[in-house]
Amino acid sequence: MGITLIAEIATIIGSVSILLTLIFVVIELKKNVDQARTANIATRDQQYSQYTRYWLQTDNLALIVKGRENYETLSVSEKLKFENYIEERIRMFSFSLSTSRLSSIPEFHYNRVKAFLKYDGAMKCYEYLVAKNVIPTVWQKAIHPALE
Repeated sequence: MGITLIAEIATIIGSVSILLTLIFVVIELKKNVDQARTANIATRDQQYSQYTRYWLQTDNLALIVKGRENYETLSVSEKLKFENYIEERIRMFSFSLSTSRLSSIPEFHYNRVKAFLKYDGAMKCYEYLVAKNVIPTVWQKAIHPALE
């Protein structure tokens, strides 16, 4: 067995070991992506739960009802609070759409957006926030298809 043959065998073994290492790295990266996705969904669910509990408190719920009916009649402090409510919910919608596109159909989320913004006051507040550049373009791109 010549030195050339031994070198070729060593090259083949080295190439196979590199290939196996790359396959292992790809498998580990996929596991990390799956774990990150699961953590994102858990975070989103926890955020939504906290948001819901806060806005279901009696005073906050009364503000939502009042703001949905007529955004313009809210006082300055009520508008700030209602705007925060709308902005935070829009953020959650856009986050849900971006993290769940592979696991569910967008129409489900679009129906939720439509139901949220069906009230005149909510839509006027959203439009006001868009006009003031408070709602980032990336969020608008997630919400806009639902409004068509």
